Amino acid sequence: MPTLVEASRHVCQEARFVLTSLRGGPPPVARGELAQDLFDLRQKLGNGPNPIEDVARPFLQVVMDPRAAGPHTLVALRAIQRLLEASSLNAFSVPLERCMQGILSCKFEQTDAAADEAVEMAIADVLCLMIVKDTESSIGDSTLMDAFHTAFVTRNTFVHSPALLYHFEYVLHHMVDAVFKRKLLGACRLLMEFLVNQLLHTPLVGGHNMDDHTRDAQTAHDSTRTLCLRLARQMIKTDWLGNDETLLSVVQDELCLSLLMTGQAIWAYHDAHAFQEIVSLDVLSEVCATIAALWNTLTLRRHLISQFEAIFTGFYTRALVLLRKRKPPKDSTSYNANAAFDAEVEIILESLVDIMCLHDHDKSIAESDGGALETMFAYYDCQLRRSDVATSLMVELCRCCGGTVNEEGEAVLSRQNSSADINIEPGDLHAVKISSAPPTPPSSAEFKSVSSSSLAGSVMVQVRHPSRQAPAHLKELCAQTLTGGMRCLFRDDNASVKTLEQRMHRQKSIMLRQVDGTENVSESKHHLRDIKSRKRLMRKAARIFNKSASRGIEFLVDSGLLPDPVTPKSVAIFLRTGIVVGIDKKAVGAYLGEAGKSPSAGKSPACWQRDWFHKEVLESYCQLFSFERQSLLDGLRMFLACFRLPGEAQQIDRILQAFADTCSRVCEESKQNIFSDDLKRASDAAYLLSFSIIMLNTDRHNANIREDRKMSKSDFVKNNTDYGRDIMEKGKEFPQQFLEEIYDSICDEEIRTEGEGAEGAMTVERWKDVLRGSTDDNADHDKLEASENDAEDLTELVLEHTWKPIVSAIGSLWGVSVDDDDDMVLQHPNEPGHGGMLGVQGARLGMDLAIEMLQGVRKLGRFDVFYRIFIWVCDYTGLLGSPNADIADRTLAVIESVESQSAVVVALTTAIDMAEHLDEDCWKHLWCIIFELRDMKLIPHRSAGNASLLLESDLDLLTDDARRDWNIGLIKGDMDLEEKSPQKKQPKGLWGAIFGNSQSADDEDETYQSEEDALVTEHSLDGKLQQVVWNGSALSDTEDETLAESEGVDEATGYAMLTPGSQFESQLIREAVQISRGMSMPITGLERAEETRRYHVSGRARVRERFRRAANLSLLVSETRFLDDTSIIEALESLVNLVAANDISTRQNRVALNATRGIDRQQSDDSSTDTASFSGPNVSFPLSPASKAFAEILICEITLKNKSRLEMLWTELLQSHYLGRLTSLFERPLLPKSTKMKIDPSVEKCVTGLLRITICAVQKGVCANEILSSWKYVLPKLEGQQANSQLRVLDRHFGEGLWRLVSQVDGVARLESEGWEGLVALLTWCAGRGGKIRINELKKAVGGGFNEDDPALQSYRSLHHLLHSEGLGAKLPNDLAESLCLLVRAGQLRNYAQLSMASLDLFRLLLEQRIDEVQDATSSDVASSAFWSKCWRRSVEGISLAAESSPDSGVRQHALSLLTDLYLDKGGNQIPLNHLCAAMSEVCIPLAGRCIIKLRAGEKLVGAADELMIEFELCIGLMFKPMRHHLATLSSEKAALALVWKSILVALEDLLCEQGDDDKIVSPASIQAAMQNLVNEHLRNAVIVLCASGFLDADDKSAPGDMTLLTWSSIQRMGVQRLALEEWKMAASESI
Repeated sequence: MPTLVEASRHVCQEARFVLTSLRGGPPPVARGELAQDLFDLRQKLGNGPNPIEDVARPFLQVVMDPRAAGPHTLVALRAIQRLLEASSLNAFSVPLERCMQGILSCKFEQTDAAADEAVEMAIADVLCLMIVKDTESSIGDSTLMDAFHTAFVTRNTFVHSPALLYHFEYVLHHMVDAVFKRKLLGACRLLMEFLVNQLLHTPLVGGHNMDDHTRDAQTAHDSTRTLCLRLARQMIKTDWLGNDETLLSVVQDELCLSLLMTGQAIWAYHDAHAFQEIVSLDVLSEVCATIAALWNTLTLRRHLISQFEAIFTGFYTRALVLLRKRKPPKDSTSYNANAAFDAEVEIILESLVDIMCLHDHDKSIAESDGGALETMFAYYDCQLRRSDVATSLMVELCRCCGGTVNEEGEAVLSRQNSSADINIEPGDLHAVKISSAPPTPPSSAEFKSVSSSSLAGSVMVQVRHPSRQAPAHLKELCAQTLTGGMRCLFRDDNASVKTLEQRMHRQKSIMLRQVDGTENVSESKHHLRDIKSRKRLMRKAARIFNKSASRGIEFLVDSGLLPDPVTPKSVAIFLRTGIVVGIDKKAVGAYLGEAGKSPSAGKSPACWQRDWFHKEVLESYCQLFSFERQSLLDGLRMFLACFRLPGEAQQIDRILQAFADTCSRVCEESKQNIFSDDLKRASDAAYLLSFSIIMLNTDRHNANIREDRKMSKSDFVKNNTDYGRDIMEKGKEFPQQFLEEIYDSICDEEIRTEGEGAEGAMTVERWKDVLRGSTDDNADHDKLEASENDAEDLTELVLEHTWKPIVSAIGSLWGVSVDDDDDMVLQHPNEPGHGGMLGVQGARLGMDLAIEMLQGVRKLGRFDVFYRIFIWVCDYTGLLGSPNADIADRTLAVIESVESQSAVVVALTTAIDMAEHLDEDCWKHLWCIIFELRDMKLIPHRSAGNASLLLESDLDLLTDDARRDWNIGLIKGDMDLEEKSPQKKQPKGLWGAIFGNSQSADDEDETYQSEEDALVTEHSLDGKLQQVVWNGSALSDTEDETLAESEGVDEATGYAMLTPGSQFESQLIREAVQISRGMSMPITGLERAEETRRYHVSGRARVRERFRRAANLSLLVSETRFLDDTSIIEALESLVNLVAANDISTRQNRVALNATRGIDRQQSDDSSTDTASFSGPNVSFPLSPASKAFAEILICEITLKNKSRLEMLWTELLQSHYLGRLTSLFERPLLPKSTKMKIDPSVEKCVTGLLRITICAVQKGVCANEILSSWKYVLPKLEGQQANSQLRVLDRHFGEGLWRLVSQVDGVARLESEGWEGLVALLTWCAGRGGKIRINELKKAVGGGFNEDDPALQSYRSLHHLLHSEGLGAKLPNDLAESLCLLVRAGQLRNYAQLSMASLDLFRLLLEQRIDEVQDATSSDVASSAFWSKCWRRSVEGISLAAESSPDSGVRQHALSLLTDLYLDKGGNQIPLNHLCAAMSEVCIPLAGRCIIKLRAGEKLVGAADELMIEFELCIGLMFKPMRHHLATLSSEKAALALVWKSILVALEDLLCEQGDDDKIVSPASIQAAMQNLVNEHLRNAVIVLCASGFLDADDKSAPGDMTLLTWSSIQRMGVQRLALEEWKMAASESI
C-alpha cells in the first residue's frame, strides 16, 4: 500500500486528468458541479496529506451523472481503475462496496458506438478489479452479484465485437475465480444459481427452416450457454464445492440436469430427414467439457452417483445408440443431416476418450480414484439398483465398431433371411454367440465351437438392415476409447500373488456362484462378486418376467432374490428398480393392472397370483414414489415414466386409483387446498383429474384425430371444474387458471413413457424421480466399500463383461462377419483396392485393440480368457476355414486383405512374445496359420539378416543334386529309385561321383500307398495335396531381397514408439508411396529390368515383407528354450496331434503303442487330440503333404532347441509320435500295381527328424539308448517288409544319418546294449539296402558301381569307423557280423568286388578285436558263449557265403583264404572245441567240397588256369589245414576229431566219385589231373598224420563202425588204386 503522500499525489494527478477531459465538454460540464468537486478535492489534498473520507466521490459523480459524455465517463472510470490498481484508495479507507454501487449506477450520454463500448469495457474492468482487490470481503453478496450480473448482461446485450466478447469473458472468469478462491459462500451460491438458471431457462430454439430472427436468437442463446458453461467449469475446478450443501445441491439438482437436457437437445429431431440444429457445436463441446470436469473432481464425483448414471446412460450411451441406428443417406439433405450429426457425436466421443483414457494411475479404485471404467463398474454395475453403465457403454462402443454381441456373448441383432438388395457393411452382420469359442477344457460346455473363417468363394451375406456403418473417424474414436479404457483397467490392477495364482487356474467366470438370498453380502470377503452374481440372476429374472410375470417371480423366489414367503413390497421394489436390469415397462404395467386370481375350490395358485397380492403390490409400488412438493401433473408424469399403461380400461382404472390415493395426500394441490380435506374426496378428485389428463394427452397428441375435433381448453376446463358434490365440496371447485395451466402443459409437452437411459430422453419429472430415489432402503446403496479382495475382483469382473463384445468388435474391424451358416467370412474380399489403404484403419485399430487385450489379460492372469481371445484372433485371420477352397483363391484373398494380414501379425507376435501362456489348442491354431501361410508361400525367407522358419538348423542329409531329384520325384509322384534288375558288369570303382535319377516313366513296381494318397482324387480341387515340397518357393521369392533393399529401414526416430497397428499402417503407407512413385515415373523405353523391379513387386512378396518386418518367425522355434516343461510339451503335442489328425492309422497306432509299451501318460495323445477342434476322424483343418512335412521339421527343430530336456520330451511325447508314425508304415494296404510309387513327404521329415534327434542324443549322451533303440522297432527286418515299405526310398537319408551318428565316437562309446541294438538296426538296414538304388548315368557309362551316397557305402564307412575307433572293441555287438554279411552281399549285387573284399577284411578286424575281448579275464562265460555262437559262427557263415556265391574269383579266393586264416592265426587257437568242430564239419569242409565241384564243373570259370588252381588249392587247404593245425586239440576229443574227419571223407568222396561222370567235367584234362594229384596228396598226408597220432590204424581190420575201417573203405570208394593204397598204409605204419 502506498503512503498517504503518495496516494494524495496519485489522486490529484487522476483528478487533473478527469478535469482536463471535462473542460473539453459543454460549459455545464466544464464549469459545473462535476468539475468543481474535482477542483475542491485537489485543493483539499494540496493543503497537505490529510485523510479525507470520500476521496472517490468526485470520480463516481462523473460516472453517475448522465450529463457526462462517454469520453468523460471513460476517463473517470480509468482513473478509478488506476487508483484501485495502485491501492491509492485504500490509503484513504474508501469503502469498496460504495464505489461498486456507484459504478453500477453509471449513466452517461451516448455519443459514439465505439466510445460507448469502451465505457462498457471500462465498467467491467473496474468491477472485476474491485472484486479482486476486496481481500477483506467488504463487498456484500448482493452487490457482488449485481456487479457480475451487470458484466454478464452487458456482454450478452451490448457487445458485438469478438474482441470485446473475449475481454468480457476474461473479466467474468476473473470475477468467478476471485469469489470462489476466497470461498465467499453467499456470493458463490448466488453465482452458481444464476448460471444454472441461465442454462435451464435459456430457451432451446431451432428446427427446420429457421428465419433470420430465430437464427439470431439461437446464436445469442448458444453464446449465453457457452459462457455459462465455461464459468460453471471455472467454479467446478475449486475442490471445495462438495463441502457446501447448498452449492452441492445446486450442482446435483440443477447443473447436472441442465447439462443432460442441453446435451440431449441435439437429438430432439435426430430421426428427422433433414438436420435441425438446436444447440451449436460450441455449446455441445462446453457441455462435454463440463461433464468431464465434474467427473474428474473427486470431491464432487462421490456426491453425483445418480447424476452421472443418468448422464452416462442418457448422454454418452444414447449418443452411441443413435449413431449405431443412424440410417444411411438417401439424398443430399439426409447426407448433410448425417454429417452434422456425426460432427456432434465426434465431440461427445472425444470427451469420452478423455474420461476413459486419461488417468494418472496413482490410486486404485479402493482409494476412490481408479480408472473411469472400473470406477463406473463399481459404482453402477455392481449395484443392484443401478444400471450397468460401464458394461452398456463398452457394449455400445463395440457395436459402433461393428460388434454384434452383448456382455453375455449373445447376439444383439436377430438373424433375418432376406432377399433385400443391401450389401452389408462391416459390423452390420448378425453374429452368433461370441462365447462359442473353440473348446477349452474344462469349461468347454459353456462355449459352442465355431467354424473358422472363410476367405475364398464366399458370397456377401444379404440381410435387411436399415442402419449404416459408423463413419471411419467416429469408429476411430470408439476404438480409441475401448483401447484406452482397457489399458487403464489392466494398468491399475495390483493383484496379490495369491490372487494371481487363483486367476491362473480359473476356468470359469468368478461370479458363477449362487448367492443365497439370506446371505449378508456386506459380510462376504468378495461382496462385489456376490452382488454381481445377484444382479446377473436379476437380469435373467427380468427376461423371464417379460415373458411370464408369474414364472419370473417364481424364479426370483427360487434364486433367493426375494424372501420366501414373498411379500408384496419386495415384488413392488423389484418392479420399481427392475428397469435397470432389463424389465420391460409393458410387463410392469401389465402386472400392476392385473386383478389377480380369486380363491377357487380345488385350486391353490401361488400367492403372487392372488388378487389381494396384486392389490397390495400396486399400493406398495405407488408408495415407492416421492410425490412431496410435486403437483399432480408432475407426479403423474413421474409415475407414468416408469411403466407403460396397459390397454384395458379396467387395468388403467386400478392403476390410476392407486396413484390418486397416494399422490393426493402429499401433492402441492393438497397443501394449497385445491383438493378437499377429506382424503376420500381428494383421492376421487385426483383420480378423475388424472384420468382426464390422460384422455387430454391422447386427444392432443394423436395424429389420427383431426384438429377441429380435438379438445379445446374451454372444454377441458368445463369438464373438470366440478365433479359433483360427492367428490367436491362447495367452494372447492378447481380454479380455471389451475386447469388452464394443466391444459397448456399437456399441449406443450406430451406425457410419454420414454425408454430408460440410452433409449429415452430425460425429463424434469424423471430427473426428480432419479434424484429422490425409490425407497428408504437404498439410502446407502451408493457407498463403495471395496475391500482389497473386491478391488482385485473388480478388474476381473470388468474383463468378464467386456471381452466378448470387444472380441466381436475386433472381428468387425478386421472385416470378418458371420454368415447364415455360422461361418466367418470376409465382407469385402473382392472389393477393388480394399487390400490397400481402404482397409488400413480397420487393420490398425483391430491390431491395437487385440494386442492390448491379449497383453492385459495375460498381465491379469486370466489365461482362460486369454486362450479364447487368442483363438478368436486366429480365426479372424481367415486362414483356418474353407479348406476345400482353391488355394489360389484363398491366397489372393489374403494378399488383398490387409485386415487379414494384421490379424496374422497379431497372432504371430503374440505367440512369440507370450508363448509361455499358450495352451495346446492355441498352439494348434497358430501352427495351422503357419502351415496355411506355408501353403500360400507367404512365409518370408531369410532376409536382412533375419533367420527363416523355412531353414533347418542342420545340413541336409541329401546332397544338392540328390535333393533336387528328390523334389522332382515328389512333384511327379514317382519315388521308386530302385534298380529293376542289377547290372551284371565288372566293378570300376569304389566311390561314385554324383547321384542321379534315371528312372523312366515306363518303370512299374508294386508299392504301398498311404491313406492320404488314396484321397487325392477326391480332395485335389483345393490344391493342397499337390503341395509336396515343404520349403518350396514361389516365383516371387526372388523379389524379397530386392524389396528389402529398395524400401530399406528408413524409420523415424519415433517409429519404435508407435503402436503395433501404427507400425503396420506405416509400412503400408511406405508401400503405397513406393508404388505411386513408380507409377509417376515417365516411360522412356530405355529402362533396365533391375531399375523397375523394385517398383513392380508382386503382392505375395509385399505381404512376405510385411510379415518379416512385423515378426521374426524363427523365434517361434528358438524361443521355445525359455518355455517351461508344460508349455514346451503343449507346443509339441499340438504339432503331433495335427499330424496325427491328418493320418488316422498313425493316430490309432500311437494309442496301441502307448498301451503295449507302457508309456506313462495320464491321457493318451489320441484322447487329447479328440478334445481339440482339429481332431477326430473328420479333420476340420487338413494339412497339405508339404505342411505335414513342415510340421515334422518343427517338431524336430523345437526338440533340438531344447536339448537339455530331450529325455523328458522323448518320454512324454516324442517316443509315441515317432514310433507310432513310422511303425504304421508296416500296416499300409498293398494297392494294385501302379506305374508310380508315391510317398508322403512327411514320412521323409519324420525319419530325418528322428535321425537328427538320435544324433543329438548320442552326441549329448542324453537318453541316447532309449532313442537309438527305437530304430529296431521302426526299420523292417524281413526282406518282404523292406521291399514293401515306404522307407526304402529313404536309403540315402539313412546312410548319411548313420554316418553322422557313428561320427560321434564319444557318444557311441557311452551306448549300452539297448542303444547298440538300434545302431545295429540302422547298420543292417543300410547294408541290406545297398545296391538297390538306381545308379546314375555316369556310373552306367563306366560299367556300374555304387553312387557315393549309397547306403551300403555309408554302412561300410560307418563300420570301418567303428572298428578302427579306440575303446569300442569291448562294446561292439555280436550282431555286427550280420551287417557285414549284408555288405558282402551288396557288393555281389552290384558285382563290386572292392566292397565285398573290404567287407571281408572288416570280418577279420571284428573277430580279432572281439576274440581279444572274449579272452579277457573279465569276460563272462555267457558273453563268451554268445560271441562264439553268434558273432564268430555268423562271420564264418558270411565269409563262406561270399566264397561260394561271389561271381568274382578274387572275392572267392579272399574269402577262402580268410576262412583258412580264421583257424590258423593266433585267434584260431582260442576257438572252443565244440565251435571249432561244428564250424569245420558243418560249414567250411562242405563249402570247400562244393566249391571244388563247381570249379571242376566249370561253374566258376576264371580267366587263367593259374587262378583256377589257386582257388582249388585254397579249397583243399580249407579242407585239410585247419584239421592238421588243430589236430592236437582234436586228438583229446576223439569224437570231435571223428566228426571233422568224417565230414572231410564225405566231401572228398562226393568230389572224387564224380570223376567218373565225364559230362559234368569241363575243365581240361591236365588241370583235372593236377587237381586229382593235389587231392590225393593232401588225403595221403592227412591219413599218415592221423595214423601217427593214433587216431587211425595202418590196416583196415578193425571192427565195423570203427573210424579206421570207415576211412579205408571211403578211400577205396574214392577210386584210389590199390598200389597207392598199400603205399599209404605202409607209410602210415612207418609213422607210428
